Amino acid sequence: MGLMHEIVVSRDDLNKKKISNKELRQEIENSLLFDLKLYDETEEDKYLLFTLKEKVLETDLIPFLEVLFPKIYDKRYEGIYLDLLKQLRSMPSSEWLNLAEKKSSYAFRLDKYGESCYIRFSEKDFQPSIRLNFNSLMLYLGEGKISTEGIDDFLDFFKYCIHETFKEHPIVKSFRIYITG
Repeated sequence: MGLMHEIVVSRDDLNKKKISNKELRQEIENSLLFDLKLYDETEEDKYLLFTLKEKVLETDLIPFLEVLFPKIYDKRYEGIYLDLLKQLRSMPSSEWLNLAEKKSSYAFRLDKYGESCYIRFSEKDFQPSIRLNFNSLMLYLGEGKISTEGIDDFLDFFKYCIHETFKEHPIVKSFRIYITG
């Protein structure tokens, strides 16, 4: 699970399926419980990118991690996440993503292989769907086997619980529970 640092959408798909930017934004916010005010939007030739704002990371990441980590990691990992927090505090926020890219901590790493998802536009004719690809700032890496039958409902409920638990941190509106591999 982690923060969705970047959301990537094909502009060709949006155009082919006649989905406006406004409709896309509304469906992302409704379906995924994201707050797109936390993101900068960039149009490239082939893609529409939503990137988590630097200011959001700078102001809310460390306070969020300070309350999240003790809830998701047990005591035996306390030294690891406290060292990570100390490291983050000691460097400029502009270097945090470089640290995550090095993958030196399982509690803070960029994950370009996090699952994508489809959002459906049920109000439109033929209910088209659009694929969203994510670049994630993974904050928890659980290991082991999982049973995936019926897991979507569980993950949605778990995300809702996280949103409610950490609602005083705006950055939680970029949080997603997912399976990576």
